[in-house]
Amino acid sequence: MAAPKILGLDIGTCSVKMVEIDRLKKGFELQFVGVAPLPDGAVVDKSVKKPEEVASSILSLHSGSRSRTKEVATSIAGKSVIVKQVTMNSMSDAQLEKQIELEAEPYIPFDIKDVNLDFCIMGDRPEREGTMEVVLVAAKKDYMDEYVGLIRSVNLNPVVIDVDPFALEVMYEFCYPNVQEEVVALVNVGASTVNVNILKSGATQYTRDLPLGGDSITREIMRFFDVSYTRAENIKNGAQMEGINPRNLRKILQRAVDYTVTELQKILDFFASNISYDPIQKIFLSGGAAKTYGLASTMQEELNIPVELVDPFRSLRIDEKTFDLDYLTHVGPSMAVAVGLALRDEKDKIV
Repeated sequence: MAAPKILGLDIGTCSVKMVEIDRLKKGFELQFVGVAPLPDGAVVDKSVKKPEEVASSILSLHSGSRSRTKEVATSIAGKSVIVKQVTMNSMSDAQLEKQIELEAEPYIPFDIKDVNLDFCIMGDRPEREGTMEVVLVAAKKDYMDEYVGLIRSVNLNPVVIDVDPFALEVMYEFCYPNVQEEVVALVNVGASTVNVNILKSGATQYTRDLPLGGDSITREIMRFFDVSYTRAENIKNGAQMEGINPRNLRKILQRAVDYTVTELQKILDFFASNISYDPIQKIFLSGGAAKTYGLASTMQEELNIPVELVDPFRSLRIDEKTFDLDYLTHVGPSMAVAVGLALRDEKDKIV
């Protein structure tokens, strides 16, 4: 019997993305892909500021999907979410479940009563007998309630609340099974946050968020060329606009790209010095700003690591009568989190 379907719902700064995947005996088949734009200021730093506008976008996507599925997996990120890898005394899942608040408190910069906690035991540390590596996830309750309340307000049922880096990991494991033994970095460049998740043999080794992204580029284009937010977004994404000097635009984009790559280099250097001596063999680039002019090429050149734009649809069955393959290629990197969420199982825990 096929597992029940879940709608993958990625609520971003500039748009809402929705994906539905059918789990059939013959394979996983893409059922729906949709993107609905959001007005400027509707979501700021992953916090919903205009719930009515966001709810309207979710409703329009769900209506357009013609899906009967009500169960939703969504994800959170940003300042109200902490993902931290720590070393603890060895114990079982059940033991850690009982004392997670006590064990996690030293690592969480919020009042422990104000957060929802989850964890994943990565395994023992052979070099330190009696200890194990644990990934802690803490999300502020009021922030999670914001998302849960929003989804329920449109008569959908949030069954999984994920975090962006782990949704990407699910997508990667499904889409790239042949490179599971490699050390890779999943780099998701969103509007306000860059998520970095470094994997070894398919397991998270280190994860970090950077408070920067494509929205700052949009704001700079708005300021420099005196254009609206929508027009600046279109310019950033490659639209030809009258009155826009290409040389000035390239300078703005390259400045932002150089800064992003410099900050990413710091993360990779920290990983190499403190976490693992194994070199990173590849960077998989995703997110709404992944196609920013010069980002992939500069990243590859400066970091001396091969960079590949993610294709989250590559392992799915796709009906070419239903979907435009060129469109899927175009939106692919921006749909990576939504695909990972749609591949989640309803048995997965809410953070």
